[in-house]
Amino acid sequence: MGSRGSLAALVGVVLIGMTGFGIFLPIFPFLALELDATPTATTIAMGAYSLGQLMSSPFWGRLSDKVGRKPILIAGLIGGVFSYLWIARAGSVEELGAARLFGGLMAGNIGAAFAAAADLSDDRTRARNMGLLGAAVGFAFIAGPALGAFLIGAEPTRAEFARVCIISAALAAAAALVALLLFRETLPAHARTQSEHDRPRRVAMLMSRPALTRFVGVMFLMIAAQALMETTFGLWADIELSWGPREVGWTLAALGFGAVLLQGGGAGAASRAIGERMTLLIGLVLFAAGLGGLSVSHEPATMAASLTALVIGLGLATPALNALIAAQAAETERGAVMGLSQSASALGRVAGPLGAGAIFDVWGSGAPFAAAALLILAALFVALTEPAKEAFGRTP
Repeated sequence: MGSRGSLAALVGVVLIGMTGFGIFLPIFPFLALELDATPTATTIAMGAYSLGQLMSSPFWGRLSDKVGRKPILIAGLIGGVFSYLWIARAGSVEELGAARLFGGLMAGNIGAAFAAAADLSDDRTRARNMGLLGAAVGFAFIAGPALGAFLIGAEPTRAEFARVCIISAALAAAAALVALLLFRETLPAHARTQSEHDRPRRVAMLMSRPALTRFVGVMFLMIAAQALMETTFGLWADIELSWGPREVGWTLAALGFGAVLLQGGGAGAASRAIGERMTLLIGLVLFAAGLGGLSVSHEPATMAASLTALVIGLGLATPALNALIAAQAAETERGAVMGLSQSASALGRVAGPLGAGAIFDVWGSGAPFAAAALLILAALFVALTEPAKEAFGRTP
């Protein structure tokens, strides 16, 4: 199998595996509520996955450089199978959190997939190959929640929750089988076991650049706000709209579809027309406005208007910010710089859910969205600070 066949298999593995992950997203808050969890416990259990991923990602990355991408890809998917099956049998929110933490600790497969795509790329094909994997992830986050909404009942029983978890496990197992049978190792033996002793020094050097540090800070704040919103949206919809996992699933699928459309075309067109700086700033303003509107919404019409602003803002800001971060690096530093950005993203996905439930419990169902809006306003302030403005001036 040539590089095209390996890339096709890789895209298939990511699409199948992440669809299984997406199926599970809209049902988790309702599964936790079924187990009499408080909003605080629910959001902490949801955030446990990102905590595990943050803790284990450097280990899986180094291991994939030593043993190759394929074993890590398969191991991560098999870990997902056990995590979903554990969730299906969980009898308490503590078990849910432990199962999510285990799933995050085993989640080396996505990092290995993107590393494999880089192995298969040259300067001419790198953007295309990364875009294909990104599109697979984006499509999975449309298909997954939609499929979850289709599978779950209007008033799901514990058995229906377990059935959806088992289907997620089956998809992860199918993805592992595709990786085993169709994916060919992309990292040759002579390229393995490269030293990482200089990594701390390299990271410190990158973080000494004021503009890069601020852009990475914007990334952290954006992702923390997004995670804060995502982990409480189902709880909010349950209280304010009397929605169940089916309605939440369809809504998340629609949001994913809008974000994919924007990131696939609209954001690029906006950046070419007005530049990455203005695209980022407009995106942040719309994102904050959508979150603020959501915090005072009590009916579907105002929710829809708020979510429209939110998804347009997020769809514009994310690609523009990634482009601005990449522009701060020389060609030989791009991997390290984007790795730094991904670390900030992972940290945001841990930090956001940690306080979300407590804010929900103490200040009400709309308060987490207001808190997320404040984080985006802070990101806007950071993006407008002097070193960042200097970097904007160098970027068309």
